[in-house]
Amino acid sequence: MDVLRSVKDFFVNSFKYPKPYNWGYPVFFGSCGMALAFFLLRFLFSGVFPFSSTSLIGCAVIVLVLVMMAFVLPSVLIAEKGGLYITGRYTGIGALILAFLSGAPLYLIKASCHNLLVALWLRTGGTIVFPAAFYHLEEINGLTLALSILIDTIVPAFGISLFFLGAVWQGFSEKNKRWAYVIVPLLIALFSFDFMDIVGIFFIGMWLCILRNNTENIYGPVLALLGSRFTGILMESIVGELDLTTIRVYSDIPNTFFYSSVPAIFVAAILLAFFRKALGEFHNAYSADVYGDNEFPDEKDGGKAGGFFKGFNLTLVLGIIVCVVFWVLLFDGVRI
Repeated sequence: MDVLRSVKDFFVNSFKYPKPYNWGYPVFFGSCGMALAFFLLRFLFSGVFPFSSTSLIGCAVIVLVLVMMAFVLPSVLIAEKGGLYITGRYTGIGALILAFLSGAPLYLIKASCHNLLVALWLRTGGTIVFPAAFYHLEEINGLTLALSILIDTIVPAFGISLFFLGAVWQGFSEKNKRWAYVIVPLLIALFSFDFMDIVGIFFIGMWLCILRNNTENIYGPVLALLGSRFTGILMESIVGELDLTTIRVYSDIPNTFFYSSVPAIFVAAILLAFFRKALGEFHNAYSADVYGDNEFPDEKDGGKAGGFFKGFNLTLVLGIIVCVVFWVLLFDGVRI
């Protein structure tokens, strides 16, 4: 009986709200929300809707359901339960403007990594792996452009920032914050379900962590992703992303993409170094009072978090297993 009671206590303690809070706890609930969204969307697109999942409207439905069930709802419920300040604090318009402008090098990194990974993958004999959610437009007008920006940038940016840079971020104490710069980008890439962009997403995730730390809120990362989208609209003819729906083999890739993608990475690295320096100076300025002393918020990031290894628990393991299952399905061609 003592053994059974110990097993029962282990499972109860693994799934209840942890105190101190740990970064592995929201991963499980995000993956559960992803699973529920997957089965719901499979039903909805089995004949309920008169449009396909790869249309603009269909993709809008998919993105809204996924973001709400996998990112927004878990974040809000966890924050409400533990009293976490997952959105951060407002630290001035200057840092937010810099965050928005830093979206330009983010687009260069994403487009370049996308093109190079597609070329490398096809060169080694791989086949195109489409992301979990995408759309294809024959014509783009003002209305479809506005809707596309809403569903492929604004909604995901808010959900990603709220979950990974809010709920997950608060699971790292100030002492262990350096681990967040690796783990959070890995989790963002894991939950992206976009193989052809996974390298670019990882590096973008690292920059979003830098923005989260320097702006001390999730609005900086949201604006950076929005700035990246607008940069893509302006620079698509110079550094564009390969359209996965138009290529099948390596020979379908024009050489012009190599000439633009490789230099774009170096330009992006230089720009990000500048923005990091500028953001650091802004952070030092608004973190000090008029006498030059450090000014701390009432509760710092990770104020309720435990040690780093507190995050390795049963919920984290189960959450990662669920995500791995969906990655396997994605490579097998199972789509929503």
